Amino acid sequence: EVALPQAAARPLGLAPGARLTLTDRLGGKPVRVRVTGLYRPVSASAPYWRLDDLLGRGVKKSDVTMYGPLLADPALLTGGQVSAGQASWLASADFASVSTGRIDPLRRAARTGGAALRPALGPQASTTASTALPGVLDRVQRSLLVSRSTLLIIGLQLILLAGYALLLVARLLGAERAAETRLLRARGASRRRIAALAGAEALLLALPAALCAPL
Repeated sequence: EVALPQAAARPLGLAPGARLTLTDRLGGKPVRVRVTGLYRPVSASAPYWRLDDLLGRGVKKSDVTMYGPLLADPALLTGGQVSAGQASWLASADFASVSTGRIDPLRRAARTGGAALRPALGPQASTTASTALPGVLDRVQRSLLVSRSTLLIIGLQLILLAGYALLLVARLLGAERAAETRLLRARGASRRRIAALAGAEALLLALPAALCAPL
């Protein structure tokens, strides 16, 4: 008993209850199966279908038209009624909690993970593990470096502009206060008193700015 994709059932004219004979390309004996249901992928672009040779489309036309995959009970695949084929797993990681500081350990783990799987599966197993994660992490790290460099340059430019603006303001204020300072000196004000007045004025301007800066 198998389930057949709707996209494959239409051109073959099959419906639930139909019977067909499957020929084993690996040299096994033909298998008679009965279609018990039809299915349709919710999304053929989902990661589940990446390991399907037909990519979830149900039909693939090239030199030979292929239909499938047929879904069957796992016991059928291990009961010796059909020849053994390859099995594949697709692992998708969740990187929501991964920080930039863990890029290097993650890259090393991805490169050595395939070799670590082989002893666990035994000497008789013929396995291949592949991942594109190291290349993705390299591109991410280069992008982060470019972004940080750009932000650093912009920050330095803003600091220079702010410093230049402060110097201009200080120069303008100094020019404005020159006449007042001469007038105070003419009235007998000491240098200490003039400096105290200037400090108090600066404090009145700087203190509110310092309090509002974190906001």
